Amino acid sequence: MSSRFEGKLDRNHGVLLMGFHYNGTEYEIRCTEHSLDRFHDHNLDVDAALGSIVALGKERMDHFAGDGSDVAIIDKENHISVIITFEAEEKYIQIRIATIIPRSNIFVKAGTKVYCLQNYKGGF
Repeated sequence: MSSRFEGKLDRNHGVLLMGFHYNGTEYEIRCTEHSLDRFHDHNLDVDAALGSIVALGKERMDHFAGDGSDVAIIDKENHISVIITFEAEEKYIQIRIATIIPRSNIFVKAGTKVYCLQNYKGGF
C-alpha cells in the first residue's frame, strides 16, 4: 500500500485517540492537541466522530488509505461532519482528524471524497 506520504509518515502525530488491529493491519486515529482542545471548547463530540470513522468499515478505510484520500464523512444522525486524511505505510494506516463540523450540510473542497452514513432504522 503506497501513499502520497511514502517515507514521510509521522507515526507520533498529535494525540492517539483510538487504535485497533484488523486482519494484520494496524489502524490509528489521531488529531493534533490543538484540534482536540478546540473540539472540547466547542462541545463537539469526539466519540461520535470516532464512531463515524469506524462506521466506514475496513474495506472503505483500506480503499481510502490506498488513495491517500481526504474524506468528508457526513453523519446526519449525529448532525456532524468529520473531515479526515488517510496516510499509510504497508500494514499501518493512520487516520488524521482535520476537523469536526457541527452540522451535516457542508461544502466540500474539490478532490475530497464524500461518504454519507445512512441512518439505522432497524431494531435489536
